[in-house]
Amino acid sequence: MLEQRGIDPAEIADLVDLAPDDVLLLAGSYATGEANPTSDLDLLVLRATDTAPRPPATSSNHPSIFGDSFDIAVGDLTVNLEYVGARKYDDLCALIDSTVSDLGGPDVANFQPLELRLAQRVMTGVALVGADRLEELRNRLDVSAVHDSAAALNFVMTMSWLEDTRVLSSPSRELMLRGAGESLVLAAINMVGPITYDIKHLFSRAARLAQTPGAPTVLADAERAVFTDRQPLADSVELLLDHAEDMHRIVWSEPAHARIAAMLRPFRPSWLWSGRPFIQGGTR
Repeated sequence: MLEQRGIDPAEIADLVDLAPDDVLLLAGSYATGEANPTSDLDLLVLRATDTAPRPPATSSNHPSIFGDSFDIAVGDLTVNLEYVGARKYDDLCALIDSTVSDLGGPDVANFQPLELRLAQRVMTGVALVGADRLEELRNRLDVSAVHDSAAALNFVMTMSWLEDTRVLSSPSRELMLRGAGESLVLAAINMVGPITYDIKHLFSRAARLAQTPGAPTVLADAERAVFTDRQPLADSVELLLDHAEDMHRIVWSEPAHARIAAMLRPFRPSWLWSGRPFIQGGTR
């Protein structure tokens, strides 16, 4: 790919500040096979320490709670080079482990996009340096807990935004409808597919996963669900509640989704407004 764009791979390698025992991953859409002509080349360095990296020349930095993320122009390609320190990775693993609660059931981690993105990149990235060390890091990350918590949180957000449509006026009402549709599709994807933290690959992933046996119906109806704000309000809410009820039924009937069911149970009383019987269903 680099040679086709007239880029010397050694030029990319010179950008990376690697220390002993660091892991270098090809991440993002090039690692998952979803790249398009506008995609950045994403590289992720998992540091063995918390040492700050050497910034590449002529780069722009996007510091975050996890570390530094540099954008560098190499020819017509943007290279995103992200560094995550050892302690920050420990923090992520601890957060994921905290979903197992001593208070009667699993908690729903309030994962934000950066946290989900890091988990996704660790699990799907292609090791360029440090494959053995990467395997150790992956073994510490409970990826099923990430899937379950992301699915549960998005489902809860769907129901919250749908309730908002009952009291908000236009255009805020339509905005809540759009958010509810996106969130429900994200919940379904995280339930049966790859960790997904934004809408970039929402429709392509939904279409692919819709063929999965037992997949939630919203995946095959993703476009209508997301753009449901184009329909009359009552029809829009009913459409999304139909899909939410279907997903809820799957969660409560399939043992593989028992943890999602346990995460959702405390929220069900707040969904009485929907008038749907699914809030009473299930025995878990």
